Amino acid sequence: MMRRLFWRIFAAFWLATVVVLLAFLWIATSNFETEKIPGLGITRLQALMDDSLSRTSRELRHDGREAAETWLRSASDFGPISLYVFDASGREMLDRASSPEVSAAARHVIAEAKTLPDDGSLLPTHDDGRLRARAIRVKDDGIYGAVAQLEGTFVSRLLSRRPMTFWSNVATGMIVSALFSLLLAWYVSAPLQKIRASTRRFAEGDLDARVGALRFGRSAEMTALASEFDEMASRIKTLIESHRRLVRDVSHELRSPLARMRVALELARDGDDVQLQASLDRIESESARLEAMLSQALELSRLETQRRAAQDTVPLDQLLEDVITNADYEGAPRGRKVVLAECERQMITGSRDALYSAFENVIRNALAYTQDGTTVTVRLARDPRTSNGALITVRDHGPGVPAEELARIFEPFYRTDSARTRSSGGTGLGLAIARTAVERHGGHICAKNAEGGGLEVSIKLPTAFGANMPNA
Repeated sequence: MMRRLFWRIFAAFWLATVVVLLAFLWIATSNFETEKIPGLGITRLQALMDDSLSRTSRELRHDGREAAETWLRSASDFGPISLYVFDASGREMLDRASSPEVSAAARHVIAEAKTLPDDGSLLPTHDDGRLRARAIRVKDDGIYGAVAQLEGTFVSRLLSRRPMTFWSNVATGMIVSALFSLLLAWYVSAPLQKIRASTRRFAEGDLDARVGALRFGRSAEMTALASEFDEMASRIKTLIESHRRLVRDVSHELRSPLARMRVALELARDGDDVQLQASLDRIESESARLEAMLSQALELSRLETQRRAAQDTVPLDQLLEDVITNADYEGAPRGRKVVLAECERQMITGSRDALYSAFENVIRNALAYTQDGTTVTVRLARDPRTSNGALITVRDHGPGVPAEELARIFEPFYRTDSARTRSSGGTGLGLAIARTAVERHGGHICAKNAEGGGLEVSIKLPTAFGANMPNA
């Protein structure tokens, strides 16, 4: 396939250069025959005919008849111009047959020359475009008529050049153009072949296949294509590995509740009414946990694979107020409150649902671990480090997280310890969903242990992000 592409590219380049070369020859020949020389009023071809007649006159007058015959024989091979010399009796010097127009032109200039005195004055000439004639007076040998005639059509004159000069130059040009076309074809096809080989390896399952740096054919377009392929391959590898990890983690996480449900079923079969009710409650609790886990896993997968976030105009202050209202209601039975301590109205372009999910998961996580009777504080302000960014902080009063594990709490199914997540019924997916949603909007999320205890999660979002959202 790539070999055929190489030869197709070569043929295209070479044919293009050959066509350009032939077109140049055509135009140059046409201009040579039709373009008039400034100040003279004749074309270059007519000037060449005049030069041939002048050369014939010099040979005949100064070197004699034999030199003139030699010159005529050599000049007869030139192609587009034929030279004839007639004596006063009308006989052609080389006894060649000629057209009636040529004979008539020779007789005409000879007859006019006979009427003129031999005093060195200009001898008569004749010109009708394709034929030019001149009288030649030779001392002690009388008057001759030299005729230069343009032979054939334009195409035949274009093709009737000397094979060892004109067409050898053309052949040299074609060979050079062929070599140049081979180089260009290789320059174009070599990087394409490398990209195709990487694509084939990637399609066969080698997720680490990359084009890398191009050593040959490093045009801006090819380099961009190779770079985009590598970025695409990296993104696909990340998605595939993420899905594999998600499936693996979900499978692992499903084992515990399913095992507990099996135990509860066994106890329900063998126990009394009290044990039966407790087992049914346990089954209901584990079913709800499974449903929440699968729902969050699907939401995480959707956020990771969607091509582009929605382009809604989202007021962040109103969105946070909605999330806080619902969370505050849920924390009321245990004396846990959620308040919006600072709020600066800001707008962002993005997906309202994804942002709502991100804020909800962070605030619910804080609400789950803050101590009874304490308040989860939420703040919305401008990011002091940028002119068009929003900073959302959520601070709880819970046990916090070990410093070495702060970055990992945003990984799917990661738990710092059994007390922090399992006792609360969490699935370990909430913060992973929040991180994915925030990053889909070009933002950043991080956590740190707050002074005085508790965990503080910071979310930075560009408010002028808009159409620059990253593709999947």
